[in-house]
Amino acid sequence: MHRMIEIRDGAWAHASGALWLAREETLLIADAHLGYSWAMRRRGQLGPVHDAEAVGKLRDVVTELNPRAVVFLGDLVHAPRPCLEESLLLGGALEWLASRVDVTLVEGNHDRSFRRDFGHLPVRLVREWTSGTVRAVHGDRIELVQTALHTVLGHFHPAVSVRDPAGAKHRLPAFVYGDHCTVAPAFSPFAAGADLGKGLPAELKSLFPEGVARVVAVTGSRTLPLKPLRIHRRPAERENRRRLAEP
Repeated sequence: MHRMIEIRDGAWAHASGALWLAREETLLIADAHLGYSWAMRRRGQLGPVHDAEAVGKLRDVVTELNPRAVVFLGDLVHAPRPCLEESLLLGGALEWLASRVDVTLVEGNHDRSFRRDFGHLPVRLVREWTSGTVRAVHGDRIELVQTALHTVLGHFHPAVSVRDPAGAKHRLPAFVYGDHCTVAPAFSPFAAGADLGKGLPAELKSLFPEGVARVVAVTGSRTLPLKPLRIHRRPAERENRRRLAEP
């Protein structure tokens, strides 16, 4: 059982869905969507509030890997204008994090009011982040990722559908990566994910000119390398569904 697998030189896919840059001692985390349950409740969906689970997941991976820095690849929070309980939960989590590491937020489409709601926190806000040969963006403005640097982005929540030995179907977050680009899965435990068995989103296909992408699914406790994903022809999508469903 492997909690991490090296997908590029010095870049490791972690079972949590975070990407660990070993040389930089930096964690890249996409689409945490902290406050999701409270945001849904504010919209009238009276389901259980599980946001402490998402915060706990963040604390666990930071404690395990002890990074020097954490870079959020957009959508750190789920919705603007948090209620009191939501604000206290998110503020406490980010204060805890900032007391241990440097924290950077690459602003995503869900972070449009972060400065107003959480501007008092020691979080650096940027439109993109670079270090060495890596450039990190959110991914909502796809033109930003056309670059010679290896681009890491979130936003698309890639996932695969698999069946366990008992026949039950599960949706697992997944890293999708190639020579030029890595698409990180949503770190949020509540994100349903975009099923790769239905093909790669059209906006991403130009980022994989080699016509194939490699896939690593994550379960929270282990990483699962899967068969490569063919992305350049529509007939390949039926084959992808079959291949990704294989154990």
